Amino acid sequence: MNANREYRGGFSLRHHFIQSPQSDHAIGRIEEVRQDTIRTKSSKGLVIQGPSGVGKSTLIREYMRNQVSPDSVGVRPVLVVEMPSSPSKRNLATAVLIAMKDPFATARGHSAEHKFTRIVTLLKNQGTEMVILDEAQHLVDYRKVGAYEAADWIKSLMNETDITVVLVGLKRTDSLLWANEQLRRRFSASIDYGRYELTEETWMQFASLLKAIHSLLPVTCISFLSKDMLQRFQLASFGLVDYLIKILDRAVWLAQLKDVEGIDMGVLSQAFKDEVWSRVANERNPFHDAFDFRPLVCGREPFENFDNPSA
Repeated sequence: MNANREYRGGFSLRHHFIQSPQSDHAIGRIEEVRQDTIRTKSSKGLVIQGPSGVGKSTLIREYMRNQVSPDSVGVRPVLVVEMPSSPSKRNLATAVLIAMKDPFATARGHSAEHKFTRIVTLLKNQGTEMVILDEAQHLVDYRKVGAYEAADWIKSLMNETDITVVLVGLKRTDSLLWANEQLRRRFSASIDYGRYELTEETWMQFASLLKAIHSLLPVTCISFLSKDMLQRFQLASFGLVDYLIKILDRAVWLAQLKDVEGIDMGVLSQAFKDEVWSRVANERNPFHDAFDFRPLVCGREPFENFDNPSA
């Protein structure tokens, strides 16, 4: 059938940016801080923090998708750099130069100071207005002098340039700011890009997210928007977009593989078992009739200790 052909052709929710009130707010805030930096000609910082699986990196890719291509105009208005797992001044400088496609990025004879000077020059020459440092929690995780030097390096970069610097990382990223007063002043703006919890405010946002997802599915599907289904999806995914995509991509595949009417509770129940918890009992499967509606946070359950700040 046509849906099967579409799936074999590569359908996945991961091929789509799923717009939500949370993503709209974050993208809007990034651009506001960027424009404020341009207006004041004073470097500013923004922290985007949240747990793994909420879609922070996907958010950054979507923001980048709407930027001018550096290859077509000879400038690089926004630069994305993945933070090295063992950050130091030299390692971080190398990572930035690699992202800038500098042919001398890995030159062994260049000191950290030389690399820093080169970065400042290239940023100005390429018209860079924003540097986004992804996986910024590595600055906290790597508990050595080098990490604190890297934090000072970021502060020095902001002192020497009129750019916006965005730190994107797990929730513990903000502990870096509390260890450095000057850096904390620079990064006073922040976005808590969290998972969807069971609160009055996030229920509406979660419903909006699921409505957007539902509209993208290439097979017929039961409604996701009843209070019962919203709660089942939230508990099945712990409010994390990554788990929603895993479950629903698998549900699409199962519906097409079995050539059934579409996605129903039975298909969702099997998809949860396949993608999240293979040994789940019926009463702990959020899409089974026997589900007891308790969060899956107990021992040996999928989301045990997920909200532990030290995790």
